[in-house]
Parts: sequence; structure tokens; C-alpha cells
Amino acid sequence: MKARFLLLLCAVLLSLPVWAQGSSRVEVFGGYSYTGYSVYDQYSGPWERFGYNGWAASAAVKLAPYVGVEANFTGGYGSPYGPSTSLRTYMGGPRISTDVGRVGIYGHLLFGGLTFVDQRISLTATSFATAVGGGANYWFSRRIGVRVIDFDYLRNTNNAAGQGLATKGGGNHFRLSTGIVFRFGR
Repeated sequence: MKARFLLLLCAVLLSLPVWAQGSSRVEVFGGYSYTGYSVYDQYSGPWERFGYNGWAASAAVKLAPYVGVEANFTGGYGSPYGPSTSLRTYMGGPRISTDVGRVGIYGHLLFGGLTFVDQRISLTATSFATAVGGGANYWFSRRIGVRVIDFDYLRNTNNAAGQGLATKGGGNHFRLSTGIVFRFGR
């Protein structure tokens, strides 16, 4: 199931340049991401929020003047119990956007998966995840800009436990991203 989903996302991303040659506008983003995620050490205590620093990438295609679709990927590494833990998300969904002068604002609702990995204890937990949020881009020119902020409220269904560690499903997680944005098409 996971392989089919990843194959579908890759097919969508590879076909973006073809869509850009039509009347659609394609937006490609790459940059830094910070995710706050809750983890529970079963032997020592309550849920704790940890920070995961990493990367973010997305591509969005406008299908109509204000409506489009987006594919979004992130990877974060670090904090709880050493650098051997990571979070990865792979999502897609509808997006609404508009430009006001040099500022582009958008909102999105993304669906997909979240994978939590702890290499210390060989724990890998993959679950369904959703993200709702949005952000703002500042365009230096018609084709190049900076993503000032992207903020997402992130929920997932992980309730995995293994060797004293549990990841929290359905918690109040968040994700912030910033970086460079490119536009292609008309």
C-alpha cells in the first residue's frame, strides 16, 4: 500500500513539467522544516514535545484561478533521546491560493502518511496523517520567491509502542517551513 502511494506521488511530480506547459502554473518549493511532535518514554513519564529539524519539499499545480493540488514531503531528525529518531511525511491534497501584489497566500488540506523511526530500538511506525494550514510567499520576480512561512496543524493515527517508547497519535503536532519557491508556466 505504501509503495503504491509513493509511486502515485512520484508519477504526479514527474508530470508537473507537462502540466506547466499548458495554462496551469506550477510552484515548486524546497527548504527548512521544523516539526513539533509528542513522544512518551514509558519508563520515565509524561508525553513530551520534541523538535525535529529537517527539510521540506512541495509542488503545487493551479487547476483554476484560485484552486489547485499540492504534493508535500518533509523529513525531520533529532531531538528525543539522541539523533537516531526521525519523522517523515508524504501528503497531497487540495490547495487554494491568491496573489496580492508581490505576496502570494495559500491554504491547503493534505492527506497521506507519517512515519516515525527510532533506530535505537528498531521501531518504525507508519500511520495515516492529515495537515491543515497555509502560508505566504514573497515574490522577488515572476519566477523566484521566498516562502516566508508555512504553518500546518498535523494529526496522525500513530499509537505505536516498542521497548519503552510510544508515539502519540491524534496529538496536537505542528510543522513550520521556510525556503525558496520557483514558479513555472504562464
